[in-house]
Amino acid sequence: MERFGMVLDRLNRAVEIIASGMLTVMVIVIFLQVVFRSMIKSAIPWSEELARYIMVWISFLGAGIAVRRKGHIGVEALVRALPKVSKRWTLLLANILSMVFYAAITVLGFGILQVVKGQVSPAMELSMAIPYSAIFTGGMLMLLYSFYDFLKALRADGEGS
Repeated sequence: MERFGMVLDRLNRAVEIIASGMLTVMVIVIFLQVVFRSMIKSAIPWSEELARYIMVWISFLGAGIAVRRKGHIGVEALVRALPKVSKRWTLLLANILSMVFYAAITVLGFGILQVVKGQVSPAMELSMAIPYSAIFTGGMLMLLYSFYDFLKALRADGEGS
């Protein structure tokens, strides 16, 4: 179990680096677009499309990072007020519901890929499966991280701690 957690930590670190790199590329592309429009009086035709697709990827990767860091909104005040037994069951239930939601995102994201795989984007002529695969990838990350949290909560429940 600890090894699985270490693997997920490494995966999350790689995702953080990728998301940071994407953010850097997005800022550079948008900056160049502003420079081209204001100084050269000519737009870069693909810049807005690229920035939009990168933003989608950053959003879904960031959602996965937030699941790993437990950064999503939760009602912690209510959970803290519960007795230990109720607290454990509440955490397990929350993890199960989260996994169901993330599984739905993943399955639906995969379904969308089947629909858009033959389409291309207007400016970059990029397969639309590339931007839409962010939904599937983010869903998988969130599901994987949530599954680990569920296993940890289940193990803690079984140990009576």
